[in-house]
Amino acid sequence: MTEDELKTIIRQVIADLLAPAPRRALVLFTGGLIGFEDAIASLQRLQATGVQLDCIQTPSAQRVLDQRLIASVGMRDVTKNLVTDHDMLILPTLTANIAAKVAHGIADCLASNVTAEFIMSNRAIVASKSPVCPDSSGKKQWYPNIPAGYADLLRGNLATLASFGVRLAEARALCRTAIAAFEARDRLQRGPLVAALGTTAAGLSAAADKHAVLPAVAASAPAGNVVVCHDRLLSQRLVQQLPEGTELHVAANTVITALAQDTAAARSIRILREG
Repeated sequence: MTEDELKTIIRQVIADLLAPAPRRALVLFTGGLIGFEDAIASLQRLQATGVQLDCIQTPSAQRVLDQRLIASVGMRDVTKNLVTDHDMLILPTLTANIAAKVAHGIADCLASNVTAEFIMSNRAIVASKSPVCPDSSGKKQWYPNIPAGYADLLRGNLATLASFGVRLAEARALCRTAIAAFEARDRLQRGPLVAALGTTAAGLSAAADKHAVLPAVAASAPAGNVVVCHDRLLSQRLVQQLPEGTELHVAANTVITALAQDTAAARSIRILREG
């Protein structure tokens, strides 16, 4: 390995460390109907940005919500590792019942338990306030004469959730709010490294690009195909361009960064060494 090749590998490894981590969120549906269709549209936009969405529903959600609309998003149903496998919890159909339980520290069902665990783990939570907030347009249409005391109670529960770090948004703004939460996480995670190196991921990536070019096949490989990479370095940036389920063949002496391995595992991409 030449000195230039070694420098290229070092640049790319550092660029990988500074690059945003893969984005994966758990979408937990409860039985809130107000804003449901707007929430589905938001989730579709969020998934289109590359965020992996896994889904779980409470029994009431399965009874009340249109399952065809939920299926149209294309999320993966999950039942295990609900907290540890996800950086974010999204509550697109938050109910007043779950808001009240979580606000008062009650965790006696699937939704309240998972939400409480995300809060106690200091993980990001984004929730639609549309079904709960007495000031939302949907709530006003359904219930135009809410007593002032009850409206204050609902607002108070939402304010308590916000004090726990829950990001509350109208259903139509869930995508924008979730992206902002991911960006805040990324800045926090790479802040110390950026400060130590005195540069950003973009700066290092630009430097690396002067010495290495990503294989063109990576960007156009159809899902499920076998892709052969002849580069000496396999980076996270390359793996992120491959469709999920790809079988990626690399040379026996290819250097594979740890972030590339993690991203491949998250996207069900198999990496096989040849020779």
